Amino acid sequence: MPRITTFRNLEKEKYLELKSELFSKEAQPKGTYRHHQYDFCLADGHSDENLHSSFRLEAIKYFADRHIPWHDGCNDRRLPSNHLCCSQSSCVNFLFPMVTNEKLLTHVFKQIYPELKTPLQMVVGDVVEGGNYSYMSFEWIGLEDYLGETNRKPGKRTRGAHYTSADFAFRFKRDDGKIQIVLGEWKYTEYYSREDKGENQVRIRNYQDAFYRSPGVFRSRVEGLYRSFFFEPFYQLMRLQLLAQEMEYHHEMDADIVTVLHVSPIANREFREGVTSVYLGNQFPGQGVMDIWKKLVDPSKFISVSVEDMLWFIGKSGSVADKDWVSYLQERYSF
Repeated sequence: MPRITTFRNLEKEKYLELKSELFSKEAQPKGTYRHHQYDFCLADGHSDENLHSSFRLEAIKYFADRHIPWHDGCNDRRLPSNHLCCSQSSCVNFLFPMVTNEKLLTHVFKQIYPELKTPLQMVVGDVVEGGNYSYMSFEWIGLEDYLGETNRKPGKRTRGAHYTSADFAFRFKRDDGKIQIVLGEWKYTEYYSREDKGENQVRIRNYQDAFYRSPGVFRSRVEGLYRSFFFEPFYQLMRLQLLAQEMEYHHEMDADIVTVLHVSPIANREFREGVTSVYLGNQFPGQGVMDIWKKLVDPSKFISVSVEDMLWFIGKSGSVADKDWVSYLQERYSF
Protein backbone atom coordinates (compact mmCIF):
# COMPACT_ATOMS: atom_id res chain seq x y z
CA MET A 1 0.00 0.00 0.00
CA PRO A 2 1.57 3.36 -1.01
CA ARG A 3 2.50 5.75 1.76
CA ILE A 4 0.22 8.76 2.07
CA THR A 5 2.06 11.94 1.12
CA THR A 6 1.57 14.48 3.86
CA PHE A 7 3.62 17.49 4.87
CA ARG A 8 4.78 15.60 7.96
CA ASN A 9 5.95 12.61 5.93
CA LEU A 10 7.74 14.87 3.46
CA GLU A 11 9.58 16.57 6.31
CA LYS A 12 10.57 13.23 7.82
CA GLU A 13 11.98 12.14 4.48
CA LYS A 14 13.83 15.44 4.05
CA TYR A 15 15.68 14.87 7.31
CA LEU A 16 17.15 11.62 6.03
CA GLU A 17 19.31 13.78 3.76
CA LEU A 18 19.79 16.74 6.09
CA LYS A 19 20.97 14.66 9.03
CA SER A 20 24.50 14.36 7.70
CA GLU A 21 24.65 18.07 6.85
CA LEU A 22 23.23 19.61 10.03
CA PHE A 23 24.16 17.23 12.84
CA SER A 24 27.22 15.48 14.22
CA LYS A 25 28.33 12.05 13.07
CA GLU A 26 27.36 10.66 16.48
CA ALA A 27 23.79 11.91 16.02
CA GLN A 28 23.29 10.14 12.67
CA PRO A 29 21.97 6.70 13.78
CA LYS A 30 18.29 6.11 14.40
CA GLY A 31 16.89 7.56 17.60
CA THR A 32 14.40 6.10 20.05
CA TYR A 33 11.07 7.94 20.16
CA ARG A 34 8.16 6.55 22.16
CA HIS A 35 9.83 3.15 22.40
CA HIS A 36 10.52 2.83 18.66
CA GLN A 37 13.54 3.73 16.58
CA TYR A 38 13.30 6.10 13.64
CA ASP A 39 15.66 7.62 11.07
CA PHE A 40 14.00 11.04 11.46
CA CYS A 41 15.08 11.21 15.10
CA LEU A 42 18.51 12.08 16.44
CA ALA A 43 20.50 9.24 17.97
CA ASP A 44 19.95 8.56 21.65
CA GLY A 45 21.97 10.93 23.81
CA HIS A 46 22.11 13.65 21.16
CA SER A 47 18.71 15.33 21.37
CA ASP A 48 20.37 18.63 22.36
CA GLU A 49 21.44 18.93 18.70
CA ASN A 50 17.82 19.65 17.82
CA LEU A 51 18.70 23.23 18.80
CA HIS A 52 21.18 25.45 16.98
CA SER A 53 24.66 25.29 18.47
CA SER A 54 24.97 29.05 19.01
CA PHE A 55 22.37 29.07 21.80
CA ARG A 56 21.88 25.38 22.61
CA LEU A 57 23.19 25.50 26.16
CA GLU A 58 21.48 28.80 26.96
CA ALA A 59 18.10 27.52 25.74
CA ILE A 60 18.34 24.32 27.76
CA LYS A 61 19.29 26.35 30.83
CA TYR A 62 16.39 28.75 30.22
CA PHE A 63 13.92 25.85 30.30
CA ALA A 64 15.61 24.19 33.28
CA ASP A 65 15.70 27.39 35.37
CA ARG A 66 11.95 27.80 34.89
CA HIS A 67 11.13 24.09 35.35
CA ILE A 68 9.67 23.96 31.84
CA PRO A 69 9.47 20.40 30.47
CA TRP A 70 10.35 19.84 26.83
CA HIS A 71 7.54 18.31 24.77
CA ASP A 72 8.33 14.62 24.32
CA GLY A 73 11.73 15.57 25.68
CA CYS A 74 14.59 13.29 26.62
CA ASN A 75 16.24 12.74 30.01
CA ASP A 76 12.96 13.07 31.92
CA ARG A 77 11.98 15.97 29.63
CA ARG A 78 14.96 18.05 30.75
CA LEU A 79 16.34 18.01 27.21
CA PRO A 80 14.66 18.71 23.85
CA SER A 81 12.88 15.99 21.94
CA ASN A 82 15.04 14.06 19.50
CA HIS A 83 12.21 14.16 16.93
CA LEU A 84 13.38 16.45 14.14
CA CYS A 85 9.80 17.51 13.31
CA CYS A 86 9.27 18.87 16.83
CA SER A 87 7.42 22.21 16.73
CA GLN A 88 8.78 23.33 20.10
CA SER A 89 12.35 22.93 18.88
CA SER A 90 11.39 24.74 15.68
CA CYS A 91 9.95 27.64 17.68
CA VAL A 92 13.05 27.90 19.88
CA ASN A 93 15.34 27.66 16.85
CA PHE A 94 13.59 30.62 15.23
CA LEU A 95 13.09 32.84 18.24
CA PHE A 96 15.60 32.15 21.01
CA PRO A 97 18.18 34.71 19.76
CA MET A 98 15.54 37.37 20.42
CA VAL A 99 15.64 36.72 24.17
CA THR A 100 18.55 39.16 24.34
CA ASN A 101 18.67 40.71 20.86
CA GLU A 102 16.10 43.51 20.88
CA LYS A 103 17.27 44.83 17.50
CA LEU A 104 16.59 41.47 15.89
CA LEU A 105 13.17 41.23 17.53
CA THR A 106 12.32 44.72 16.31
CA HIS A 107 13.47 44.00 12.76
CA VAL A 108 11.46 40.78 12.48
CA PHE A 109 8.25 41.66 14.29
CA LYS A 110 7.92 45.19 12.96
CA GLN A 111 7.07 43.43 9.68
CA ILE A 112 3.97 42.10 11.45
CA TYR A 113 3.34 44.92 13.95
CA PRO A 114 4.35 48.18 12.22
CA GLU A 115 3.28 50.07 15.35
CA LEU A 116 6.11 48.40 17.32
CA LYS A 117 8.38 51.14 18.65
CA THR A 118 10.47 49.66 21.46
CA PRO A 119 10.70 46.08 22.76
CA LEU A 120 10.16 45.82 26.51
CA GLN A 121 11.51 43.15 28.79
CA MET A 122 9.17 40.52 30.20
CA VAL A 123 9.03 41.04 33.95
CA VAL A 124 7.71 39.19 36.99
CA GLY A 125 7.07 41.87 39.59
CA ASP A 126 10.23 43.96 39.54
CA VAL A 127 12.38 41.08 38.30
CA VAL A 128 13.25 40.60 34.63
CA GLU A 129 11.85 37.23 33.59
CA GLY A 130 15.00 36.01 31.92
CA GLY A 131 17.64 37.35 34.28
CA ASN A 132 19.66 40.22 32.82
CA TYR A 133 17.57 40.44 29.63
CA SER A 134 14.37 38.85 28.41
CA TYR A 135 12.71 40.34 25.36
CA MET A 136 11.27 36.95 24.35
CA SER A 137 9.76 34.35 26.70
CA PHE A 138 8.72 30.76 26.11
CA GLU A 139 5.80 28.73 27.46
CA TRP A 140 4.19 31.79 29.06
CA ILE A 141 1.15 31.03 31.26
CA GLY A 142 0.42 34.47 32.67
CA LEU A 143 1.37 35.78 36.08
CA GLU A 144 -1.92 34.63 37.60
CA ASP A 145 -4.33 31.76 37.07
CA TYR A 146 -6.77 33.94 35.17
CA LEU A 147 -8.58 30.96 33.63
CA GLY A 148 -9.05 29.06 36.89
CA GLU A 149 -7.15 26.04 35.62
CA THR A 150 -5.91 25.11 39.09
CA ASN A 151 -9.52 24.17 39.83
CA ARG A 152 -9.10 21.41 37.26
CA LYS A 153 -5.42 20.68 37.93
CA PRO A 154 -4.66 21.61 41.57
CA GLY A 155 -1.16 22.49 42.64
CA LYS A 156 1.57 24.84 41.52
CA ARG A 157 1.15 25.87 37.91
CA THR A 158 3.83 24.73 35.49
CA ARG A 159 4.83 26.34 32.23
CA GLY A 160 4.54 24.14 29.19
CA ALA A 161 2.43 21.37 30.70
CA HIS A 162 -1.13 20.99 32.05
CA TYR A 163 -1.97 24.71 31.77
CA THR A 164 -2.64 27.04 28.87
CA SER A 165 0.80 28.12 27.65
CA ALA A 166 1.82 30.44 24.85
CA ASP A 167 4.69 28.89 22.90
CA PHE A 168 6.32 32.31 22.95
CA ALA A 169 5.52 35.79 24.23
CA PHE A 170 6.98 39.27 23.93
CA ARG A 171 6.08 42.80 24.97
CA PHE A 172 6.58 46.21 23.38
CA LYS A 173 5.70 49.88 23.51
CA ARG A 174 3.74 51.07 20.50
CA ASP A 175 4.01 54.33 18.57
CA ASP A 176 0.87 55.52 20.34
CA GLY A 177 2.48 54.96 23.76
CA LYS A 178 0.39 51.90 24.62
CA ILE A 179 1.97 48.67 25.85
CA GLN A 180 1.17 45.48 23.96
CA ILE A 181 1.90 41.83 24.77
CA VAL A 182 1.83 39.19 22.05
CA LEU A 183 1.11 35.55 22.90
CA GLY A 184 2.30 33.20 20.19
CA GLU A 185 1.39 29.72 19.00
CA TRP A 186 3.90 27.92 16.76
CA LYS A 187 3.10 24.95 14.52
CA TYR A 188 5.31 22.81 12.32
CA THR A 189 4.09 19.39 11.12
CA GLU A 190 0.96 19.06 13.30
CA TYR A 191 -2.41 17.89 12.11
CA TYR A 192 -5.30 16.71 14.24
CA SER A 193 -8.02 14.08 14.53
CA ARG A 194 -11.63 14.76 15.47
CA GLU A 195 -11.14 13.80 19.10
CA ASP A 196 -13.73 15.59 21.23
CA LYS A 197 -11.99 17.31 24.16
CA GLY A 198 -15.40 18.37 25.44
CA GLU A 199 -16.30 14.85 26.53
CA ASN A 200 -14.53 15.90 29.72
CA GLN A 201 -17.18 18.09 31.38
CA VAL A 202 -14.57 19.61 33.72
CA ARG A 203 -12.92 21.16 30.67
CA ILE A 204 -16.26 22.47 29.45
CA ARG A 205 -16.91 24.22 32.77
CA ASN A 206 -13.36 25.51 33.10
CA TYR A 207 -13.42 28.21 30.42
CA GLN A 208 -17.09 29.25 30.41
CA ASP A 209 -16.68 32.34 32.60
CA ALA A 210 -13.89 33.75 30.45
CA PHE A 211 -15.66 32.84 27.20
CA TYR A 212 -18.90 34.59 28.17
CA ARG A 213 -17.22 37.67 29.64
CA SER A 214 -18.68 40.79 28.08
CA PRO A 215 -17.19 42.47 26.20
CA GLY A 216 -15.00 39.57 25.18
CA VAL A 217 -12.73 38.72 22.31
CA PHE A 218 -15.24 36.54 20.43
CA ARG A 219 -17.48 38.32 17.95
CA SER A 220 -20.32 35.81 18.14
CA ARG A 221 -22.22 34.14 20.97
CA VAL A 222 -24.41 31.92 18.81
CA GLU A 223 -25.64 28.73 20.44
CA GLY A 224 -23.19 25.89 20.03
CA LEU A 225 -20.14 28.03 19.28
CA TYR A 226 -18.41 27.48 22.63
CA ARG A 227 -18.91 23.72 22.47
CA SER A 228 -17.61 23.62 18.89
CA PHE A 229 -14.18 24.79 20.04
CA PHE A 230 -13.35 21.59 21.91
CA PHE A 231 -11.59 20.05 18.92
CA GLU A 232 -7.94 20.70 18.18
CA PRO A 233 -6.55 23.05 17.03
CA PHE A 234 -9.56 25.24 17.92
CA TYR A 235 -9.31 24.15 21.55
CA GLN A 236 -5.75 25.50 21.77
CA LEU A 237 -6.70 28.68 19.92
CA MET A 238 -9.67 29.33 22.20
CA ARG A 239 -7.66 28.91 25.40
CA LEU A 240 -4.81 31.09 24.18
CA GLN A 241 -7.23 33.77 23.01
CA LEU A 242 -8.98 33.70 26.40
CA LEU A 243 -5.64 33.92 28.22
CA ALA A 244 -4.81 37.02 26.16
CA GLN A 245 -8.23 38.48 26.92
CA GLU A 246 -7.80 37.97 30.67
CA MET A 247 -4.22 39.26 30.72
CA GLU A 248 -5.46 42.43 29.02
CA TYR A 249 -8.38 42.74 31.45
CA HIS A 250 -5.97 42.51 34.41
CA HIS A 251 -3.31 44.73 32.74
CA GLU A 252 -0.57 42.17 33.19
CA MET A 253 2.84 43.88 33.02
CA ASP A 254 1.00 47.19 32.46
CA ALA A 255 -0.36 45.91 29.16
CA ASP A 256 -3.06 47.94 27.44
CA ILE A 257 -3.46 45.37 24.67
CA VAL A 258 -2.78 41.61 24.57
CA THR A 259 -3.09 39.81 21.25
CA VAL A 260 -2.45 36.39 19.72
CA LEU A 261 -0.04 35.61 16.89
CA HIS A 262 -0.31 32.22 15.18
CA VAL A 263 2.61 30.89 13.12
CA SER A 264 2.29 27.81 10.91
CA PRO A 265 3.63 26.65 7.53
CA ILE A 266 1.56 27.36 4.45
CA ALA A 267 2.99 24.09 3.16
CA ASN A 268 1.23 22.15 5.95
CA ARG A 269 -2.13 21.83 4.22
CA GLU A 270 -3.21 19.03 6.55
CA PHE A 271 -3.14 21.48 9.44
CA ARG A 272 -4.50 24.54 7.67
CA GLU A 273 -7.32 22.77 5.85
CA GLY A 274 -8.16 20.08 8.41
CA VAL A 275 -11.32 21.48 10.04
CA THR A 276 -11.94 18.97 12.84
CA SER A 277 -15.06 20.62 14.31
CA VAL A 278 -18.16 19.48 12.41
CA TYR A 279 -20.12 22.54 13.57
CA LEU A 280 -17.47 25.00 12.34
CA GLY A 281 -17.03 23.06 9.12
CA ASN A 282 -20.76 23.36 8.44
CA GLN A 283 -20.85 27.05 9.38
CA PHE A 284 -17.85 27.91 7.19
CA PRO A 285 -17.82 25.41 4.30
CA GLY A 286 -14.65 25.25 2.25
CA GLN A 287 -12.66 27.46 4.61
CA GLY A 288 -9.49 26.60 6.51
CA VAL A 289 -8.63 26.88 10.18
CA MET A 290 -7.06 30.34 10.04
CA ASP A 291 -9.80 31.82 7.86
CA ILE A 292 -12.47 30.50 10.22
CA TRP A 293 -10.71 31.81 13.30
CA LYS A 294 -10.32 35.29 11.86
CA LYS A 295 -14.08 35.44 11.37
CA LEU A 296 -14.79 34.46 14.97
CA VAL A 297 -12.51 36.77 16.95
CA ASP A 298 -12.03 40.51 17.19
CA PRO A 299 -9.73 41.25 14.19
CA SER A 300 -7.55 43.50 16.33
CA LYS A 301 -6.75 40.58 18.66
CA PHE A 302 -5.47 37.93 16.25
CA ILE A 303 -2.95 37.72 13.42
CA SER A 304 -1.64 34.68 11.59
CA VAL A 305 1.59 34.54 9.60
CA SER A 306 3.40 31.68 7.97
CA VAL A 307 6.69 30.07 8.96
CA GLU A 308 7.77 30.82 5.42
CA ASP A 309 7.23 34.54 6.05
CA MET A 310 9.07 34.37 9.37
CA LEU A 311 12.01 32.80 7.57
CA TRP A 312 11.90 35.62 5.01
CA PHE A 313 11.80 38.32 7.70
CA ILE A 314 14.78 36.77 9.48
CA GLY A 315 16.65 36.33 6.20
CA LYS A 316 16.36 40.10 5.67
CA SER A 317 17.74 40.88 9.13
CA GLY A 318 21.27 41.47 7.85
CA SER A 319 23.83 42.67 10.39
CA VAL A 320 21.54 42.20 13.43
CA ALA A 321 21.50 38.39 13.09
CA ASP A 322 24.11 35.64 13.24
CA LYS A 323 24.70 34.56 9.65
CA ASP A 324 25.37 30.91 10.53
CA TRP A 325 22.07 30.75 12.41
CA VAL A 326 20.18 32.30 9.48
CA SER A 327 21.76 29.82 7.05
CA TYR A 328 20.83 26.96 9.38
CA LEU A 329 17.18 28.05 9.45
CA GLN A 330 17.09 28.44 5.70
CA GLU A 331 18.53 24.98 5.11
CA ARG A 332 16.43 23.21 7.72
CA TYR A 333 13.07 24.96 7.45
CA SER A 334 12.66 25.83 3.78
CA PHE A 335 9.60 24.01 2.47
